[in-house]
Parts: sequence; structure tokens; C-alpha cells
Amino acid sequence: MKKRHTAILIVAAACVAGSGLRASGPTMISVRIGDTFEQVVRASSFPVVVSSDIPTHDAVGSGATWVKKPAVIIQFNDPKYGFRLPPTTFASIGYMHNKVDTIATSPMLKKLSYDQATTLVATLQNQFMASGWELDDGTTWFNLTPAGRETLHEQIRLGNQGYRKEVSLRAPEKYSMTFRLRCAEQCDNRNGLDRYLIDIGIGQDFEFAIQTRKRQREKTINQ
Repeated sequence: MKKRHTAILIVAAACVAGSGLRASGPTMISVRIGDTFEQVVRASSFPVVVSSDIPTHDAVGSGATWVKKPAVIIQFNDPKYGFRLPPTTFASIGYMHNKVDTIATSPMLKKLSYDQATTLVATLQNQFMASGWELDDGTTWFNLTPAGRETLHEQIRLGNQGYRKEVSLRAPEKYSMTFRLRCAEQCDNRNGLDRYLIDIGIGQDFEFAIQTRKRQREKTINQ
């Protein structure tokens, strides 16, 4: 899951960084992993059909919906694990078998200063915590105390963590998420000119899916 999200998120960051478009009133995409393409179309005010490579009518059923200009709000519409992201300039929704397979976005309209970015990180982190998302892969939540922010700033800015802090989250038996803050511009600048992006990538809970397939194979063999 991580490799797939990372590839999409690199594209997302490039689109955010290069966008010089003027924001208009936001529209919304209402979506979650497993929704059909038709469900996304019906639930969203964003023009999904004209902004998509519509899923193919074959066994693969692959396709994608692209947000390439401001301003679009992503509403993750799960009744338990749902949340609403701030307006964005970029998002990508991937489909397999005509169903949402991946969601990737940088939930912001432009690169932000460290203070602005960590303020947004705090808002998002509080949403994820309140919605029941759990830490995964031994990662830790962002330490957003004054001392924690200062330490994290130096670690990211100097590249001690690959110019980023990444949190792996899981909605057990349903979804997994990559939640990342990273330096995107002038990382070694000490005059406040360093700029940051937040990346979010969501897919199915692959660990649970793998175990489910394993149990199904074992059941078939034993029959």
C-alpha cells in the first residue's frame, strides 16, 4: 500500500507546487474506498464524469478521477471513520473493478510555512483521532507540543527523517492511510522561507485483505 500511495503522492505534490490557478468556490467529492464510480458521481458536486478516465467495462474496471485546480473538498463518507479535508488543488481517485481503490491528495491550496502546516496537521490529526483511526506499523502521532514542533521542524528541515514525518494509520478491517508532513521547498533556509506539504493517501486495509484471502484459500483446500 505504501509504495502505491507514495507514487501517487509524488504526482500530487508536483501539481500543488506548480499550480498558479486562482481558487473559485469549492466543490465536494464524497467518496470512500469501495464506492462504485456511479456512487461517487451521484454523491459529489464536483464534476466527476468530465474529470475522469471512466473505469473500463472489462474485468479490470480501472480508471481515475483527477482534481487539477482549486478548490475541492474531499469528504471521506464512512459513517464511523469519516472526515472532511480542507479545500485542495489536487486529488486523485483510482478505481479497480469499477470501485474506489485509492485516494490521494494534498489537502491544501498551496505550500505553507512550517507554522501554518503544523496548525493544519493538528486539525487533521484531531479529526483522525476522533474518527477512530489507529496507529499502524509502529509509528507515532505528530508531537505538536511547542517543544515537539521545534524538534520536528529541525528534523524535517535538515533531512534527518528524509525531510518528512510520516504516520501510518488504520481503520481495522477496512482502510489504511499514509499521513505525511514533508519539506517541499528551501528546506535548509533559516529565515522562514522553507515551505511544506501535507500528503494523504488512503487504500484498503491490505493486512486484513491478505489474511482474509489466506483464510479463503485454506477453506477451499480443506473442503
